[in-house]
Amino acid sequence: MADNMLDASELLQFDEMLDDASRRAAEGAYPIVKEHALKLRDRWRENAKETAGRHGRHYPRSITAEQVFDRSAAEWEVGPDSALPQGGMGRGFEFGSINQPPHLDGAWATIETEPEFNAAVDNLTRSLL
Repeated sequence: MADNMLDASELLQFDEMLDDASRRAAEGAYPIVKEHALKLRDRWRENAKETAGRHGRHYPRSITAEQVFDRSAAEWEVGPDSALPQGGMGRGFEFGSINQPPHLDGAWATIETEPEFNAAVDNLTRSLL
């Protein structure tokens, strides 16, 4: 009869390990997301400085990065803030308008930032294993 008994100690250890990995993932995600949100903002601003021209001289400074409050995620919003000078013109600068072609400053900044962000997330994931 003793051979039929189950030992759950390994399962309990595995459960503890998963709980610890989950906590470490949450702790590690915030600085990664913040760092790359700020890099995205800075690259977007740099691109906008090159393309906005004289008529959009205030636009690059309207591009901000702000944390979005969420209890279950590390989330930041990056882009033109319509409350700032020329921030409301972001859609026209980014996607174009009747008066100008699309600049795609945010799109290019995202393409430039994405590999670094993905590598940082991959490193965090590997550290949890």
